[in-house]
Amino acid sequence: MKRTIFNATILFGIIFTIIIYLEILFKIRVLTIGFDGNLFRIILFSLSYSILLMFFIMFFKENTVKRIIFGMAIVIPFLYFNQEIYNSFGNNFYSVVMLGAGGNEHISFSEILAFLSDYFTAFSFWHIFYLIPVLSLYFLNKYKIISFSIEYCTLKQPLIVLMSGFIFFFIPLQTIDEGTDDTIANSDMDLYTYVFNPQEALKQFGLLTYSQRDFFSLFRSNPLGEYQYDILLDAYFDKQEDHETNVFSNLFNNKNFILIMAESLDTFAINEDLTPNLFRLREESTHFTNFYSPLYYRSTADSEFMVQTSMYPDKTVTLSMEAYQNNTYPYTLPKLFSQEGYSTYSFHNYTDYFYPRAEFHTEALGYDAYYGAYELGMVSQEYNENALIFNHDWQSDLELMEKSLDCSTYLADANCTNILESGNKFFINYLTVSGHFRYSEDHEIATLNASLVRQYEIDKGIELPNEIFYYLAANIELDKAIGYLLDELERTNHSDDTVIMIFGDHYAYGIDEETIWEYDDIKVDGNAMDIHNVPMIIHAEGILENTTITNYMSTIDVMPTVANLFGLNLDCYSNLFGNDALVDEDNIVRFADMSYVSKYYSYDSLSEDYTFEYKDYSLETLITDEKKKEILVAIYDDIFETYNNNLLVLQYDYFKEDED
Repeated sequence: MKRTIFNATILFGIIFTIIIYLEILFKIRVLTIGFDGNLFRIILFSLSYSILLMFFIMFFKENTVKRIIFGMAIVIPFLYFNQEIYNSFGNNFYSVVMLGAGGNEHISFSEILAFLSDYFTAFSFWHIFYLIPVLSLYFLNKYKIISFSIEYCTLKQPLIVLMSGFIFFFIPLQTIDEGTDDTIANSDMDLYTYVFNPQEALKQFGLLTYSQRDFFSLFRSNPLGEYQYDILLDAYFDKQEDHETNVFSNLFNNKNFILIMAESLDTFAINEDLTPNLFRLREESTHFTNFYSPLYYRSTADSEFMVQTSMYPDKTVTLSMEAYQNNTYPYTLPKLFSQEGYSTYSFHNYTDYFYPRAEFHTEALGYDAYYGAYELGMVSQEYNENALIFNHDWQSDLELMEKSLDCSTYLADANCTNILESGNKFFINYLTVSGHFRYSEDHEIATLNASLVRQYEIDKGIELPNEIFYYLAANIELDKAIGYLLDELERTNHSDDTVIMIFGDHYAYGIDEETIWEYDDIKVDGNAMDIHNVPMIIHAEGILENTTITNYMSTIDVMPTVANLFGLNLDCYSNLFGNDALVDEDNIVRFADMSYVSKYYSYDSLSEDYTFEYKDYSLETLITDEKKKEILVAIYDDIFETYNNNLLVLQYDYFKEDED
């Protein structure tokens, strides 16, 4: 009996050590490591999980115990490793809720395979540390340092072990703040219960507890019915402020509009020698220096969702434009322009293989027409249906521009009238793709322009990092497309009556961040939020030329800001989740992890660092620390409330009654 207890104690110590090792490793590599109350709580949770696992395996024979332990040493590290890889792509953490009924139920096996090459290329040498538990266990077993003979010897032992596990589980629960301050909209216990912020939950409770809470959330029912949520949303929207006119209101009234959401257009893509058209527009037109494209789970698709609807995507589903494709969206960019008599078109030089844009853009958003790469004759029907599994053929932005402005390429009537020559007011939405990663010699668009970048290296006497080299080469294609568009506008006498807005859908996350910090001279080096600062340019002949706007703005703010500039119907303003960024200089950019940044203050939820530069000049002294905390808590509460109500609007299709 003593030998059995000794074996069980040693095995328990190994299990506990493995879990704590993985929690700390994950914190170091993905989060932040701090010897504080959170770490103590994670240790206690880990202790309870180790005891409960021992309670289970001690019912089995030696060989079965060995299989279970080795299986655990493989599966649990894979859980940590997989979350790290996932975070490197989406700046977020995976949730099993995404597999629930509210998520994307139409992900095919081939779609999963299409991302496997990117998944495997994310591996690094340091990921070998996730193998240490199973390797250590292997050697301990090989040299017979441990024994798996740990069966219960008495009937009361299982009860003792089980009670110990529950005791050590409930102790850390008592350390979680339940929130007694009325100014705090959500407490740490709310976070534990609902896991509304995965990053914060991981920091406070650890990955195993996050996974446990995430799993049980599948079985949690909503406390209120749809009618009650409608009442809550009515109250929320009723208290939102109406739009304020400003010096930018109606500035582009009745002008045509071309919106270009450029794939991975980052600050360092604009180069005087390599992308002269973009450089000239940035220098001679209106340039927003503090525009951000926060990264959500589906990057481009989610940026697109925010721009077109001024709603945040649902972080608990795999693809919002599919999960909520049948929702009612009374206020979208194309619908607002259509109300003013514009013809609306959307073009994209890739297929609908991953995202159902054809249906979403026409049926949900309300564009008059949508044309993808297949409709434009850029890819074959076979490619359109099957795409490529391990190597995507990214299409030319220049060809996109050429074909979209020649209606005979996508309409059967050879005598059709081109958009620029129709005489009608138009709104054209472009989604470009040439700048998509992976940036290497295998990038078919980048190789077309590689000689230009090579000559640039020679002229400057420099040698660019390989990723930067091919990234710049890919974006030369976008610059050519912009040049072609400008020429066509001039040829058709639309240079003076057409506004062009260009912005990046997200930062160039296909490039290692350290490489970006080394090469980029605009972003603040090492700043986790500033990495999302991307170009935003508005070009309008004779209006706001050589203008720099420092107001903070993000993708969620594009629609209300555009509506203000073009004098569109802003009666809907209080029903949007974005803001007209030109109203004042105090707009706040909000990130998926509850971080935020503005002119006066910022908060990084990962490092918990904040800046506070706002002064209340009605007071003789600087704002007190207590007042600072009150302001920052109020901002956090507002962000939480906004995200929560945005989610309810999507889940309950709140606006459907408006069109019944």
